[in-house]
Amino acid sequence: MKFRFDMDKTVAAAGYLLSLAGGRISILKLVKMLYYADRLALECWHRTITGDEFYSLPEGPIVSTAYDLMKGEGPEGLQAKWFCFIQPRQGNMIALKQMPDTGFLSDAEKETLGASFRKILPMSNVSAWMHKFFPEWEDPKGSSKRIDPKTVLKLVTPLTDDEISAIDEEVEHANYMEERFCAPAGA
Repeated sequence: MKFRFDMDKTVAAAGYLLSLAGGRISILKLVKMLYYADRLALECWHRTITGDEFYSLPEGPIVSTAYDLMKGEGPEGLQAKWFCFIQPRQGNMIALKQMPDTGFLSDAEKETLGASFRKILPMSNVSAWMHKFFPEWEDPKGSSKRIDPKTVLKLVTPLTDDEISAIDEEVEHANYMEERFCAPAGA
């Protein structure tokens, strides 16, 4: 299962989380908050907020493109858009430059991002928590390994394989329709 990455929603989500943190937060916490919010959305709505790909890293699961953007290593056009709103990293910290349009996010998505923020912000070791309580995470032995959203659905929902396959087909159809008839996501 592969969702379509949405740059506008990703920037809006990152900006929203940064605003909740007073404008500055560690990259580690921000990427974990985005992952957890996407995971909660997948569990509830069978879709993610950002459309980003999930990966296991030694420090736990992440959203891949957003993490690359935070490090200043994203695709050129997306990186330029990111830097319109988010300052280049300073060590392991990231800060808001200007608030992006959060109108790309629904109220339910903002609530989910807020829940992720409240859960993760006070943690002293978010990676250990994710290692323990996120069964989709597998130690990639110093590398990275993609996490299929179908695996997450199997682990955290009561959905049957047939129901998950139907969701996968819906996602493929939606991706096809967007690619065929809509502007590129987050362009």
